[in-house]
Amino acid sequence: MTQAAIPALRSLRDHAIALGERLTDEEWTMPSDCAGWQVRDVYAHMGGVFHGVVDPAFMRTGDDPNDMESGMEVAVAERRSWPVADVLAEYIEYSGQAIEQFAGLQVEGMAELEIPMGNLGTHPLHILANAFVFDAYCHLRNDLLAPYGPIEGPLPEPSAAHVAPILEWMLAGLPQMCADGLAFMDSPVVLEIIGEGGTTTLFGPAGDPKVTISTTPDAFIRWGTSRSDWRDEGVILVGDEAYGAAFCDAVNVI
Repeated sequence: MTQAAIPALRSLRDHAIALGERLTDEEWTMPSDCAGWQVRDVYAHMGGVFHGVVDPAFMRTGDDPNDMESGMEVAVAERRSWPVADVLAEYIEYSGQAIEQFAGLQVEGMAELEIPMGNLGTHPLHILANAFVFDAYCHLRNDLLAPYGPIEGPLPEPSAAHVAPILEWMLAGLPQMCADGLAFMDSPVVLEIIGEGGTTTLFGPAGDPKVTISTTPDAFIRWGTSRSDWRDEGVILVGDEAYGAAFCDAVNVI
């Protein structure tokens, strides 16, 4: 079970609320680093998904119900006519309620139940909290706040408290979300994430690893979500570099 995700999510929620409450009218409409979304759209996405957790009638899907990202676009589009005060209020109200629901999923007997999540894969209920830590951290640190986003302000630190639950989600999702891109693999790779909250994982079929890929947690969260190119993030490949490069190119966790 992933109890650590609950306090991590609460702290990121506090950070997001504090940021939202100080944004100016101009900042709310600045382009975020999430393509096509303004700052207000990022909050609309986060609040809308939390609302859908609390009341599934508000969970949106696109033309393909298995494509989770298309559903996110539908929810954001619905909220573009809302006053920003209502966007922030939805986030505050439903994020708090959803976190309490996630805490209830950490109990034995419930935690291990697996649910299909479209193109995100199939996962045990307890890891849903990790997915939302991942979502909040990525949006705050990479899409909203400088140096990548448009808003000046303190960044959530890439501490073990945040990073460990995020990596648990990313590493659980990677083989499922990236299966088509990784179909070429005939030997495993070692993914070595070095730093606070980091871990070492073997990916691929049985056998001797062809390459070790070393990266930091913060860098992996960026290039592992296609927010940056791994070549620009100081990633080190030791062994079959072409094989390692093909692996890195195929990684896109959502």
